[in-house]
Amino acid sequence: FDRHMCMEFAIGSVARVLGPEFAEVDHYPVRVRLPDEPLMLVDRIISVEGVKGGMGSGRVVTEHDVLPGAWYLDGGRAPVCISVEAGQADLFLCSYLGIDLRVKGKRAYRLLDATVRFHRGLPRPGEVIRYEIDIDRFVRSGETWMFFFRFDGYIGDERLITMRDGCAGFFTNEEVRRSGGIILTEADTAPAPGKKEMTDWVAVSPESYDDAAVEALRRGDLAAAFGDAFAGAAPAESLWLPGGRMALIHRILALEPTGGRYGVGLIRAEADIHPDDWFLTCHFVDDMVMPGTLMYECCAHTLRVFLQRIGWVTDMPDARYEPMIDVPAALKCRGPVTPQTKHVIYEVEIKELGYGPEPYAVADAHMYADGREIVLFRGMSLKLSGATRETIEAFWGNRRETSPAPLYDRDRLLAFCEGNPSEAFGAPYKIFDSERKIARLPRPPYFFMDRVVRTDPEPWVLKPDGWIEAEYDLPADDWYFRADRSRVMPFCVLLEIALQPCGWLAAYVGSALRSQKDLKFRNLGGKAVQRRPIPPGGGRLTMRSRLTQASEAVGMIIENFDMQVIQDGEILYEGTTNFGFFTAEALAQQVGVRGASTAAYTPSPEEAARGISHEFGDAAPISPDDPNHDPAAGLAMPSKALRMIDRIDLYVPDGGPHGLGFIRGVKTVDPEEW
Repeated sequence: FDRHMCMEFAIGSVARVLGPEFAEVDHYPVRVRLPDEPLMLVDRIISVEGVKGGMGSGRVVTEHDVLPGAWYLDGGRAPVCISVEAGQADLFLCSYLGIDLRVKGKRAYRLLDATVRFHRGLPRPGEVIRYEIDIDRFVRSGETWMFFFRFDGYIGDERLITMRDGCAGFFTNEEVRRSGGIILTEADTAPAPGKKEMTDWVAVSPESYDDAAVEALRRGDLAAAFGDAFAGAAPAESLWLPGGRMALIHRILALEPTGGRYGVGLIRAEADIHPDDWFLTCHFVDDMVMPGTLMYECCAHTLRVFLQRIGWVTDMPDARYEPMIDVPAALKCRGPVTPQTKHVIYEVEIKELGYGPEPYAVADAHMYADGREIVLFRGMSLKLSGATRETIEAFWGNRRETSPAPLYDRDRLLAFCEGNPSEAFGAPYKIFDSERKIARLPRPPYFFMDRVVRTDPEPWVLKPDGWIEAEYDLPADDWYFRADRSRVMPFCVLLEIALQPCGWLAAYVGSALRSQKDLKFRNLGGKAVQRRPIPPGGGRLTMRSRLTQASEAVGMIIENFDMQVIQDGEILYEGTTNFGFFTAEALAQQVGVRGASTAAYTPSPEEAARGISHEFGDAAPISPDDPNHDPAAGLAMPSKALRMIDRIDLYVPDGGPHGLGFIRGVKTVDPEEW
């Protein structure tokens, strides 16, 4: 049968194709068909084997021509959905073998299961894909019919694709509604170990992207979608998110870099469904449902957004997205998307990220239609062909060398520490130049910001919004490295590096202007994780801060922040913290940590009698500006400039409430100390 006859089977008369014994089928309200254009991908049927109408096994061999300029090309290749969908003639074969003569238009075709493997790269324009499709058997249970099928796809003599464990059934709408969708067991959802072998090229935090941001990805504008961290990061056009008919997702509801069942990452996308969407009206003309292959492509597009956001970007012109070779992807479909569906959600849980040497990801994907899970893909894979870890590193390295000028340089930052606040932020803060006091950042030597390079939030507006990004040029041998004598950054400095952009952001959004009284700024607490130690001379640190909540009551303001410290795209420290603005009167009424005085352990006289004390000597540097340095051969207390206790007044090795040890240090507060 040529393409004209295949189209007749899709939207015309089955009797004209298969003969007069099928004439009654043309009068059924629904029958098995091939899709209409543009998704009718059978260009010719080469051969058919099996007994017509016999409900036995059979085989059909078909071809699809990948034409130059084809509407579906993505990165110059036929995408996964097309490469699988073009093997759609199991529909023709099951009709030829007589299924419509059995179900008589009372039941509709629904794909249930399939497992797909690719054995080479995706098809190129000019290539012809040959599909050898087998139906092994039909099975009947009551009124329900199912059949089991498989296919092999070839380009010339080279195997392109295999589909195994294919199963489709014929159901009434009521049976589909009662099916319950995808049913996951506790074992299916329990946390499981993932695999992550990659470099964090850019800092990633929990985010979401609206329709405009996703549309920006279709024109390769990563900065418009992801923010200033991607300024100048122009990917190869072959990596742009597809548009046109392939604009399959509309917004990203959530991106969680350590989320999902495997802890490697999660991304959730949403699409709006309309009764006249092309993929419904063509598939099929008398039974409109979204193709399962297109559902897969939607999940793959969602995963692409995640991979680009973590920095897997290159401008190599031959780069493209393809499935991994010989990695099986298993589909379970337990419900349709129909013209009555309003919204679908694609949730992708990343299982593996790594290099082989091409960057690759393996994930599980879940699809929900109006809140009901209907599809599960296990083992969905995607690799960035034409790229390696080294090409991505070069891409980001070239971009960093041309980073834009700072929005706020060190002089403006220092004005906030010790100068006129109006020179730091502008005229609204002029009142704090002389008439009123403002809560400031520390001045040097305890100031750790060199510039602010990104400001998503609007100035003078106290509300949760986007990120600000600051930088600190890590010195090779600054005073705190010499004073700590541990060969890594002391934690107090790391914590201050993370917190100071939060204080700057609090001033940037105009917190001090919310009260007619002068306010003091106090850190209240937080929770964070340090990923690794930071040695001296490691290069620039990037600090990110975002206001997540702000509340005001009786002259006080409580502000919550997300914070990150990043070096060369690797997150070294991240967490959350909260600060408060208080009047002097409010601070005078503080009661301290509630219950602490009653919970504190007091050694008994017998313990104290067994204890010892120790007075520390002063090693150089004595202060941050002391050029001298008394090195330590091994583990040692910090020198005087950073040592925060002067003596141990009681140490009992077997003391304390559990007999495991008790120690008490004392620091004398010196008003003149640096």
